[in-house]
Amino acid sequence: MNPELYLAALVVQEAQMGLMVLDSNENIVLFNEWLVKAACLPEKDAIGKNLLQLFPELQGTRLQSAVETSLQKGFPSLLSQSLNRTPFPIYAGAEEYKTGIRMEQLIHVIPLKGGGITPQRHCIIQIANVSEAVRREKILIEQAKELRRNLITDGLTGIYSRRYWEEQTLVEFRKARRDCSPVAMMMLDVDLFKHFNDTYGHPEGDLCLQRVARAAANELKRPRDILARYGGEEFVALLPETNLEGAAVVSERIVKAIQNLQIPHLKSNVAPYVTLSIGVACGFPVGGDTQETIISEADQALYAAKHLGRNRVVLRKDEFFFTTGNIKITNGIL
Repeated sequence: MNPELYLAALVVQEAQMGLMVLDSNENIVLFNEWLVKAACLPEKDAIGKNLLQLFPELQGTRLQSAVETSLQKGFPSLLSQSLNRTPFPIYAGAEEYKTGIRMEQLIHVIPLKGGGITPQRHCIIQIANVSEAVRREKILIEQAKELRRNLITDGLTGIYSRRYWEEQTLVEFRKARRDCSPVAMMMLDVDLFKHFNDTYGHPEGDLCLQRVARAAANELKRPRDILARYGGEEFVALLPETNLEGAAVVSERIVKAIQNLQIPHLKSNVAPYVTLSIGVACGFPVGGDTQETIISEADQALYAAKHLGRNRVVLRKDEFFFTTGNIKITNGIL
């Protein structure tokens, strides 16, 4: 054999990727050693066979289309792993073959124009094993997701973090200005929580906050409503496209949900169980209301709720405070 041809054949057989050559009728004329091992298929069983005869599952696939385009029009194709994960039944090893776990594949289909001693057109199917790259990519994606979860989630309660709440508040205020819609905010505080911690201990206090957070979050029914831990035993909620009356309804549901938990609180002078006070305010960003002014008004309403005896919802509107239920109007300055 010509030394150059021998060297070329040796390179093809030793290449650390799959190399298959098809003639113009899509019959296999070259099937290298890498493919023999990966497909668990002797070379003699592949040579001369039609591609679809040997691999019938390729019928109608993107790979078959790429082969036809290469042979008929002379255009190359790249089949990315993300869209064409495992076209060929090939495996990284014997164990993967037994379990049916296919190799992740990156495939190039490359035309070989006829000329000289081979006038007919051929194409090369080049197959690279990208399983390890895919595995690393999945790890990086999961790490990024975990980092994002840590950034947006409060570590103790599992609800949103204050940082995420502040980010989403900016987003929702921009949308509210564009749509001329209202935004409601709530400040929520577990009543006499210090007494609870002093009585039952910090581990029980943590469990209490977790249960309160879950119960309150369950009362926010819309995807864009956000409850976050503001700090300590305080929580904050954002309700886009919600007026004061709508926010009052949600707040009352939350207060009742916390009452229904019946978490014992023997040192409370409000009730024999854990209760919650909520301050609510609403504004129109298009009219100049800012997140700072609305949250400040909600905080003032929360202070009023505590002043009036806790375990209730107080709404701030203009310079006045209103309690839900009997809509009792209280002095604007408490």
